[in-house]
Amino acid sequence: MIDHLPLPPRCSVLIVGAGIQGLSLAFSLAERGVRDILVLDAGYWQGGASGRNGTLIRGAFSSSEWTHFFAHSNRLWLGLSRRLGENVMYSRRGYSMIGERDSTAELLQRTREVHRECGIDSQLLDPAQLRHVLPALAHERVSAALHLPDSGVAPHHAAMYAFRKACERLGVRIEYRTRVDAVDHSAGRVSGVRVGQQRIQADTVVLAGGADSNALAQMAGVPLEGYPMRLEAMALEPTRPLIGPAVALLDRLCYMHQTARGEVVGGAEVAERPQDSLAADVPVMAATARAYLEMFPQLGQARILRQWAGLVHISPDFGPMLGAHPRVPGLFISAGWCYGHAGAPAAGDLLARAIVEGVVDERMQPFAVDRFERGCPVVEPGIVLSHFE
Repeated sequence: MIDHLPLPPRCSVLIVGAGIQGLSLAFSLAERGVRDILVLDAGYWQGGASGRNGTLIRGAFSSSEWTHFFAHSNRLWLGLSRRLGENVMYSRRGYSMIGERDSTAELLQRTREVHRECGIDSQLLDPAQLRHVLPALAHERVSAALHLPDSGVAPHHAAMYAFRKACERLGVRIEYRTRVDAVDHSAGRVSGVRVGQQRIQADTVVLAGGADSNALAQMAGVPLEGYPMRLEAMALEPTRPLIGPAVALLDRLCYMHQTARGEVVGGAEVAERPQDSLAADVPVMAATARAYLEMFPQLGQARILRQWAGLVHISPDFGPMLGAHPRVPGLFISAGWCYGHAGAPAAGDLLARAIVEGVVDERMQPFAVDRFERGCPVVEPGIVLSHFE
Protein backbone atom coordinates (compact mmCIF):
# COMPACT_ATOMS: atom_id res chain seq x y z
CA MET A 1 0.00 0.00 0.00
CA ILE A 2 1.36 3.44 -1.00
CA ASP A 3 1.53 6.07 1.74
CA HIS A 4 0.60 9.54 0.48
CA LEU A 5 2.03 12.70 1.94
CA PRO A 6 -0.69 14.91 3.42
CA LEU A 7 -2.48 16.93 0.80
CA PRO A 8 -2.01 20.71 0.98
CA PRO A 9 -4.84 22.85 2.40
CA ARG A 10 -4.77 25.14 -0.65
CA CYS A 11 -3.29 25.51 -4.13
CA SER A 12 -3.47 28.01 -6.97
CA VAL A 13 -4.75 25.58 -9.63
CA LEU A 14 -6.26 22.17 -8.92
CA ILE A 15 -6.62 19.82 -11.89
CA VAL A 16 -8.91 16.80 -11.53
CA GLY A 17 -7.50 14.15 -13.85
CA ALA A 18 -3.85 13.19 -14.38
CA GLY A 19 -4.09 11.75 -17.88
CA ILE A 20 -2.25 13.38 -20.75
CA GLN A 21 -4.71 16.31 -20.80
CA GLY A 22 -4.26 17.10 -17.11
CA LEU A 23 -0.47 16.72 -17.25
CA SER A 24 -0.12 18.79 -20.43
CA LEU A 25 -2.11 21.59 -18.81
CA ALA A 26 -0.13 21.37 -15.56
CA PHE A 27 3.15 21.58 -17.48
CA SER A 28 1.98 24.54 -19.59
CA LEU A 29 0.80 26.38 -16.46
CA ALA A 30 4.11 25.74 -14.69
CA GLU A 31 5.98 26.92 -17.78
CA ARG A 32 4.09 30.21 -17.47
CA GLY A 33 5.24 30.61 -13.89
CA VAL A 34 2.18 29.30 -12.05
CA ARG A 35 3.12 27.68 -8.75
CA ASP A 36 1.25 25.48 -6.25
CA ILE A 37 -0.34 23.31 -8.95
CA LEU A 38 -2.00 20.16 -7.66
CA VAL A 39 -3.17 17.32 -9.94
CA LEU A 40 -5.43 14.61 -8.49
CA ASP A 41 -6.52 11.39 -10.17
CA ALA A 42 -8.83 8.70 -8.80
CA GLY A 43 -7.18 5.98 -10.88
CA TYR A 44 -3.69 4.61 -11.29
CA TRP A 45 -0.77 5.81 -13.41
CA GLN A 46 -1.73 5.55 -17.12
CA GLY A 47 -4.86 3.65 -16.14
CA GLY A 48 -7.33 5.65 -18.23
CA ALA A 49 -7.60 6.43 -21.93
CA SER A 50 -4.12 8.00 -21.87
CA GLY A 51 -2.71 4.49 -21.44
CA ARG A 52 -5.10 2.75 -23.84
CA ASN A 53 -5.11 4.77 -27.06
CA GLY A 54 -3.79 4.16 -30.58
CA THR A 55 -0.98 6.77 -30.25
CA LEU A 56 -1.65 8.36 -33.66
CA ILE A 57 -0.84 12.06 -34.13
CA ARG A 58 -2.95 13.67 -36.85
CA GLY A 59 -2.21 17.30 -37.67
CA ALA A 60 -5.19 18.14 -39.88
CA PHE A 61 -8.84 17.22 -40.44
CA SER A 62 -11.60 18.20 -42.87
CA SER A 63 -12.91 21.34 -41.15
CA SER A 64 -10.93 24.53 -40.68
CA GLU A 65 -11.75 24.57 -36.95
CA TRP A 66 -10.32 21.11 -36.27
CA THR A 67 -7.42 21.68 -38.67
CA HIS A 68 -6.26 24.94 -37.06
CA PHE A 69 -6.38 23.37 -33.60
CA PHE A 70 -4.70 20.05 -34.40
CA ALA A 71 -2.11 21.65 -36.69
CA HIS A 72 -1.01 23.71 -33.69
CA SER A 73 -0.86 20.55 -31.60
CA ASN A 74 1.14 18.72 -34.25
CA ARG A 75 3.69 21.55 -34.39
CA LEU A 76 4.04 21.32 -30.61
CA TRP A 77 4.55 17.55 -30.83
CA LEU A 78 7.47 18.11 -33.21
CA GLY A 79 9.39 20.04 -30.54
CA LEU A 80 7.96 18.37 -27.45
CA SER A 81 10.93 16.20 -26.51
CA ARG A 82 13.23 19.21 -26.30
CA ARG A 83 10.62 21.24 -24.43
CA LEU A 84 9.95 18.53 -21.84
CA GLY A 85 13.55 17.37 -21.54
CA GLU A 86 12.45 13.77 -22.14
CA ASN A 87 12.02 11.70 -25.31
CA VAL A 88 8.35 11.40 -26.29
CA MET A 89 9.44 9.10 -29.17
CA TYR A 90 7.51 11.09 -31.76
CA SER A 91 7.86 9.40 -35.17
CA ARG A 92 7.22 11.77 -38.07
CA ARG A 93 6.25 9.00 -40.45
CA GLY A 94 3.23 10.66 -42.06
CA TYR A 95 -0.50 9.97 -41.91
CA SER A 96 -2.52 8.73 -44.91
CA MET A 97 -6.28 9.10 -45.17
CA ILE A 98 -7.71 6.46 -47.52
CA GLY A 99 -11.07 6.67 -49.29
CA GLU A 100 -12.83 3.83 -51.10
CA ARG A 101 -16.17 5.38 -52.05
CA ASP A 102 -16.56 8.15 -54.63
CA SER A 103 -18.21 10.32 -51.98
CA THR A 104 -15.14 9.89 -49.74
CA ALA A 105 -12.87 10.85 -52.62
CA GLU A 106 -14.90 14.05 -52.98
CA LEU A 107 -14.53 14.65 -49.24
CA LEU A 108 -10.76 14.27 -49.51
CA GLN A 109 -10.72 16.75 -52.41
CA ARG A 110 -12.58 19.28 -50.26
CA THR A 111 -10.31 18.46 -47.33
CA ARG A 112 -7.25 19.27 -49.44
CA GLU A 113 -8.75 22.70 -50.19
CA VAL A 114 -9.27 23.30 -46.46
CA HIS A 115 -5.64 22.35 -45.84
CA ARG A 116 -4.46 24.73 -48.54
CA GLU A 117 -6.46 27.58 -47.01
CA CYS A 118 -5.04 26.74 -43.56
CA GLY A 119 -1.45 26.52 -44.80
CA ILE A 120 -1.16 22.78 -44.15
CA ASP A 121 1.23 20.58 -46.11
CA SER A 122 -0.87 17.73 -47.52
CA GLN A 123 -0.97 15.94 -50.84
CA LEU A 124 -3.52 13.96 -52.83
CA LEU A 125 -1.53 10.93 -53.93
CA ASP A 126 -1.75 9.62 -57.47
CA PRO A 127 -1.65 5.81 -57.93
CA ALA A 128 2.13 5.70 -58.37
CA GLN A 129 2.73 7.85 -55.30
CA LEU A 130 0.30 5.75 -53.24
CA ARG A 131 2.14 2.55 -54.25
CA HIS A 132 5.35 4.14 -53.03
CA VAL A 133 3.88 5.30 -49.69
CA LEU A 134 1.76 2.19 -49.02
CA PRO A 135 2.94 -0.66 -51.28
CA ALA A 136 1.07 -3.35 -49.29
CA LEU A 137 -2.32 -1.62 -49.62
CA ALA A 138 -5.08 -3.15 -51.77
CA HIS A 139 -4.85 -0.35 -54.33
CA GLU A 140 -7.72 -1.63 -56.46
CA ARG A 141 -10.10 -0.71 -53.60
CA VAL A 142 -8.88 2.90 -53.28
CA SER A 143 -10.62 5.88 -54.85
CA ALA A 144 -8.44 8.60 -53.27
CA ALA A 145 -5.67 9.07 -50.70
CA LEU A 146 -4.64 12.23 -48.88
CA HIS A 147 -1.25 12.23 -47.15
CA LEU A 148 -0.03 14.41 -44.28
CA PRO A 149 3.79 14.13 -44.25
CA ASP A 150 4.31 15.95 -40.92
CA SER A 151 1.97 13.76 -38.85
CA GLY A 152 2.82 10.41 -37.28
CA VAL A 153 2.72 8.51 -33.99
CA ALA A 154 3.98 8.90 -30.42
CA PRO A 155 3.74 6.03 -27.90
CA HIS A 156 1.50 6.99 -25.01
CA HIS A 157 3.83 5.51 -22.40
CA ALA A 158 6.73 7.71 -23.54
CA ALA A 159 4.60 10.86 -23.79
CA MET A 160 2.99 10.35 -20.39
CA TYR A 161 6.36 9.64 -18.74
CA ALA A 162 7.85 12.77 -20.31
CA PHE A 163 4.98 15.01 -19.21
CA ARG A 164 5.02 13.62 -15.68
CA LYS A 165 8.77 14.04 -15.26
CA ALA A 166 8.68 17.58 -16.66
CA CYS A 167 5.81 18.51 -14.34
CA GLU A 168 7.62 17.14 -11.30
CA ARG A 169 10.80 19.05 -12.17
CA LEU A 170 8.75 22.24 -12.24
CA GLY A 171 7.25 21.55 -8.81
CA VAL A 172 3.82 20.24 -9.87
CA ARG A 173 2.40 17.80 -7.34
CA ILE A 174 0.64 14.79 -8.86
CA GLU A 175 -1.33 12.27 -6.82
CA TYR A 176 -2.93 9.10 -8.20
CA ARG A 177 -5.40 6.92 -6.26
CA THR A 178 -6.84 10.15 -4.86
CA ARG A 179 -10.53 10.63 -5.55
CA VAL A 180 -12.21 14.02 -5.48
CA ASP A 181 -15.55 13.66 -3.68
CA ALA A 182 -16.99 17.16 -4.04
CA VAL A 183 -16.41 20.52 -5.68
CA ASP A 184 -17.01 23.49 -3.39
CA HIS A 185 -18.42 26.92 -4.22
CA SER A 186 -18.28 30.21 -2.38
CA ALA A 187 -19.59 33.65 -3.29
CA GLY A 188 -20.81 32.43 -6.68
CA ARG A 189 -17.55 30.86 -7.82
CA VAL A 190 -15.67 27.60 -7.44
CA SER A 191 -13.54 27.63 -4.29
CA GLY A 192 -11.92 24.18 -4.10
CA VAL A 193 -12.58 20.47 -3.74
CA ARG A 194 -12.97 17.87 -1.05
CA VAL A 195 -11.02 14.64 -0.80
CA GLY A 196 -12.71 12.57 1.85
CA GLN A 197 -13.07 14.88 4.83
CA GLN A 198 -10.31 17.24 3.69
CA ARG A 199 -11.09 20.49 1.95
CA ILE A 200 -8.52 21.91 -0.47
CA GLN A 201 -9.01 25.55 -1.40
CA ALA A 202 -8.14 26.52 -4.97
CA ASP A 203 -8.34 29.70 -7.01
CA THR A 204 -9.03 27.65 -10.15
CA VAL A 205 -10.41 24.13 -10.59
CA VAL A 206 -10.05 22.29 -13.90
CA LEU A 207 -12.09 19.16 -14.67
CA ALA A 208 -10.03 16.94 -16.99
CA GLY A 209 -11.34 13.54 -15.97
CA GLY A 210 -11.92 11.86 -19.33
CA ALA A 211 -14.78 9.37 -19.20
CA ASP A 212 -15.74 10.67 -15.74
CA SER A 213 -16.40 14.17 -17.11
CA ASN A 214 -20.19 14.02 -16.74
CA ALA A 215 -19.98 12.80 -13.14
CA LEU A 216 -17.41 15.48 -12.28
CA ALA A 217 -19.52 18.21 -13.85
CA GLN A 218 -22.57 17.00 -11.91
CA MET A 219 -20.46 17.15 -8.76
CA ALA A 220 -19.61 20.75 -9.63
CA GLY A 221 -23.31 21.51 -10.17
CA VAL A 222 -23.03 22.41 -13.86
CA PRO A 223 -24.46 20.82 -17.03
CA LEU A 224 -22.12 19.09 -19.47
CA GLU A 225 -23.12 17.66 -22.82
CA GLY A 226 -21.91 14.23 -23.96
CA TYR A 227 -21.48 10.75 -22.55
CA PRO A 228 -18.82 8.08 -21.85
CA MET A 229 -17.98 5.90 -24.84
CA ARG A 230 -15.87 2.79 -25.24
CA LEU A 231 -13.21 2.66 -27.98
CA GLU A 232 -11.33 -0.55 -28.76
CA ALA A 233 -7.99 -1.44 -30.32
CA MET A 234 -6.21 -4.56 -31.52
CA ALA A 235 -2.56 -5.58 -31.85
CA LEU A 236 -1.33 -8.24 -34.28
CA GLU A 237 1.75 -10.37 -33.82
CA PRO A 238 4.97 -8.78 -35.18
CA THR A 239 5.48 -9.04 -38.92
CA ARG A 240 8.02 -7.62 -41.35
CA PRO A 241 7.59 -3.90 -42.16
CA LEU A 242 4.47 -3.44 -44.30
CA ILE A 243 2.92 -0.12 -43.28
CA GLY A 244 5.04 3.02 -43.14
CA PRO A 245 2.71 5.89 -42.21
CA ALA A 246 -0.22 5.96 -39.84
CA VAL A 247 -3.39 5.11 -41.78
CA ALA A 248 -7.06 6.06 -41.55
CA LEU A 249 -9.43 3.93 -43.61
CA LEU A 250 -12.25 6.45 -43.60
CA ASP A 251 -15.01 4.30 -45.08
CA ARG A 252 -14.32 1.53 -42.58
CA LEU A 253 -13.92 3.83 -39.56
CA CYS A 254 -10.56 2.13 -39.03
CA TYR A 255 -7.17 3.52 -38.02
CA MET A 256 -3.84 1.70 -37.76
CA HIS A 257 -0.07 1.87 -37.74
CA GLN A 258 2.85 -0.54 -37.44
CA THR A 259 5.09 -0.20 -34.42
CA ALA A 260 8.88 -0.43 -34.37
CA ARG A 261 8.45 -3.99 -33.06
CA GLY A 262 6.39 -4.92 -36.12
CA GLU A 263 2.98 -5.10 -34.44
CA VAL A 264 0.08 -3.62 -36.40
CA VAL A 265 -1.99 -1.66 -33.89
CA GLY A 266 -5.34 -0.03 -34.55
CA GLY A 267 -9.07 -0.39 -34.34
CA ALA A 268 -12.37 -0.06 -36.18
CA GLU A 269 -15.53 1.52 -34.84
CA VAL A 270 -18.98 -0.06 -35.00
CA ALA A 271 -22.29 1.54 -34.10
CA GLU A 272 -23.18 0.53 -30.55
CA ARG A 273 -24.85 2.00 -27.54
CA PRO A 274 -22.52 4.05 -25.36
CA GLN A 275 -21.06 1.68 -22.78
CA ASP A 276 -19.24 2.35 -19.52
CA SER A 277 -17.20 -0.84 -19.77
CA LEU A 278 -13.63 -1.93 -20.50
CA ALA A 279 -14.73 -5.32 -21.85
CA ALA A 280 -13.50 -6.04 -25.38
CA ASP A 281 -16.14 -6.88 -27.98
CA VAL A 282 -16.25 -9.54 -30.72
CA PRO A 283 -18.05 -7.29 -33.31
CA VAL A 284 -15.33 -4.65 -33.01
CA MET A 285 -12.61 -7.28 -33.27
CA ALA A 286 -14.28 -8.74 -36.35
CA ALA A 287 -14.65 -5.34 -38.02
CA THR A 288 -10.99 -4.53 -37.37
CA ALA A 289 -9.81 -7.92 -38.62
CA ARG A 290 -11.89 -7.58 -41.80
CA ALA A 291 -10.49 -4.11 -42.51
CA TYR A 292 -6.95 -5.36 -42.01
CA LEU A 293 -7.48 -8.40 -44.24
CA GLU A 294 -9.25 -6.63 -47.11
CA MET A 295 -7.07 -3.53 -47.22
CA PHE A 296 -3.72 -5.18 -46.36
CA PRO A 297 -4.08 -8.80 -47.60
CA GLN A 298 -0.58 -9.77 -46.44
CA LEU A 299 -1.83 -9.48 -42.85
CA GLY A 300 -4.24 -12.38 -43.45
CA GLN A 301 -2.06 -14.95 -41.71
CA ALA A 302 -1.12 -12.74 -38.75
CA ARG A 303 -2.50 -13.76 -35.36
CA ILE A 304 -4.23 -11.40 -32.97
CA LEU A 305 -2.06 -10.81 -29.91
CA ARG A 306 -4.52 -8.80 -27.84
CA GLN A 307 -7.67 -6.66 -27.95
CA TRP A 308 -8.49 -4.00 -25.38
CA ALA A 309 -10.91 -1.18 -24.67
CA GLY A 310 -10.61 2.33 -23.28
CA LEU A 311 -13.19 4.89 -22.19
CA VAL A 312 -13.43 8.46 -23.42
CA HIS A 313 -15.94 11.28 -23.06
CA ILE A 314 -17.76 12.07 -26.30
CA SER A 315 -19.44 15.41 -27.02
CA PRO A 316 -22.45 15.74 -29.36
CA ASP A 317 -20.22 16.86 -32.28
CA PHE A 318 -17.27 14.63 -31.24
CA GLY A 319 -15.11 17.73 -30.69
CA PRO A 320 -13.34 18.78 -27.50
CA MET A 321 -15.05 20.97 -24.93
CA LEU A 322 -12.35 23.31 -23.75
CA GLY A 323 -12.35 26.47 -21.67
CA ALA A 324 -14.05 28.29 -18.83
CA HIS A 325 -17.50 27.17 -17.79
CA PRO A 326 -19.72 30.23 -18.44
CA ARG A 327 -21.88 29.72 -15.35
CA VAL A 328 -19.23 29.27 -12.65
CA PRO A 329 -16.21 31.60 -12.39
CA GLY A 330 -13.00 29.77 -11.61
CA LEU A 331 -14.17 26.48 -13.16
CA PHE A 332 -12.56 25.23 -16.39
CA ILE A 333 -13.37 22.15 -18.47
CA SER A 334 -11.26 19.88 -20.68
CA ALA A 335 -13.60 17.16 -21.95
CA GLY A 336 -15.01 15.57 -25.11
CA TRP A 337 -11.64 14.16 -26.14
CA CYS A 338 -11.87 11.40 -28.73
CA TYR A 339 -8.51 12.61 -30.16
CA GLY A 340 -7.13 13.59 -26.78
CA HIS A 341 -3.67 12.10 -27.24
CA ALA A 342 -3.07 14.02 -30.47
CA GLY A 343 -4.62 17.23 -29.13
CA ALA A 344 -3.01 17.30 -25.67
CA PRO A 345 -0.10 19.70 -26.36
CA ALA A 346 -2.39 22.31 -27.94
CA ALA A 347 -5.07 21.89 -25.29
CA GLY A 348 -2.56 22.37 -22.49
CA ASP A 349 -0.97 25.37 -24.19
CA LEU A 350 -4.18 27.21 -25.08
CA LEU A 351 -6.08 26.42 -21.89
CA ALA A 352 -3.11 27.54 -19.77
CA ARG A 353 -3.12 30.84 -21.64
CA ALA A 354 -6.83 31.26 -20.98
CA ILE A 355 -6.34 30.59 -17.26
CA VAL A 356 -3.26 32.78 -16.78
CA GLU A 357 -3.93 35.63 -19.21
CA GLY A 358 -7.70 35.46 -19.62
CA VAL A 359 -7.22 35.22 -23.40
CA VAL A 360 -9.24 32.70 -25.40
CA ASP A 361 -7.14 31.89 -28.46
CA GLU A 362 -9.04 31.85 -31.75
CA ARG A 363 -8.02 28.22 -32.29
CA MET A 364 -9.78 27.30 -29.04
CA GLN A 365 -12.86 29.50 -29.42
CA PRO A 366 -14.90 27.09 -31.62
CA PHE A 367 -14.68 24.41 -28.90
CA ALA A 368 -16.25 26.45 -26.10
CA VAL A 369 -18.04 24.46 -23.42
CA ASP A 370 -21.40 26.14 -24.06
CA ARG A 371 -21.43 25.93 -27.88
CA PHE A 372 -24.28 23.40 -27.94
CA GLU A 373 -26.49 25.63 -25.79
CA ARG A 374 -25.78 28.42 -28.30
CA GLY A 375 -26.51 26.17 -31.28
CA CYS A 376 -22.92 26.31 -32.55
CA PRO A 377 -21.63 22.73 -32.98
CA VAL A 378 -18.52 22.17 -35.07
CA VAL A 379 -19.12 19.85 -38.03
CA GLU A 380 -16.12 17.61 -38.73
CA PRO A 381 -16.76 14.98 -41.43
CA GLY A 382 -13.24 13.50 -41.37
CA ILE A 383 -13.22 11.77 -37.98
CA VAL A 384 -12.77 8.01 -37.69
CA LEU A 385 -15.58 7.36 -35.22
CA SER A 386 -19.07 5.93 -35.31
CA HIS A 387 -22.07 8.03 -34.29
CA PHE A 388 -24.68 6.13 -32.31
CA GLU A 389 -28.08 6.47 -33.92
